[in-house]
Amino acid sequence: MKILLNIARIIVGVLFIFSGLVKANDPLGLSYKMQEFFEVWGWHGLNSLTLAFSVIMIAFEIIAGVAVLLGWRMKLFSWLLLLLIIFFTFLTAYAVFSGKIKECGCFGDCIP
Repeated sequence: MKILLNIARIIVGVLFIFSGLVKANDPLGLSYKMQEFFEVWGWHGLNSLTLAFSVIMIAFEIIAGVAVLLGWRMKLFSWLLLLLIIFFTFLTAYAVFSGKIKECGCFGDCIP
């Protein structure tokens, strides 16, 4: 069982590091994607903050991925990543089922 947990930890860590690094290549692209979601929800007041949000999200994904990969503060980062995954699952489901947003932007422009 411990081997499976270590494999899962490595996969999750690498996945979040990859996601963060791909988005770090184009933080403006992530900012535009956030603006698209905010406009659909009617949150126009947050459009000026999307670049800051995108940089924070990129940094969090990379830091959390490294922390999980190294096994550092696993309880904290496991919960934070679980909440992030749940949030983005609902966000992506909304994008898919509403038809208002074509791509989720989960991995930047690497995987549409």
